[in-house]
Amino acid sequence: MKGRDRNKIRFTVGFTPEQASRLDELHRTRSRRGDPTSRADLVPRGGWLYLQHQPDLVGSRKAIAKDLEGKIDALDAKGRGSAGAVRGLRRERDTPPDGG
Repeated sequence: MKGRDRNKIRFTVGFTPEQASRLDELHRTRSRRGDPTSRADLVPRGGWLYLQHQPDLVGSRKAIAKDLEGKIDALDAKGRGSAGAVRGLRRERDTPPDGG
C-alpha cells in the first residue's frame, strides 16, 4: 500500500449507466483541456463538493453561510431597532418644550 493511501478509507460506489456516462464525459472534457482525470479522481471530488453544500453538516460552506446569514439578520434587526430609537431621540430634541 502506498504511503498516501494509508490515510484513505476505501469503499465501493455504484453508479447508474447514465451517471457513469456523465463521469466519462467529464473525463473526456478535462482530458481535452490537458487535465487528465480518471473516475477514481472525480468521485472523491464530487463527494467533497456534495458535503460542502449540506446546510446541516457542521463546518460545511453551506452551514457556515447559513450561520452568517442568521447573524447578519440579527444585526440588521438590532440596527433597525437602534435607528428607531435614534429617530425618537431626534424628534424629542427637535420638538420645542411646552409652555415655552
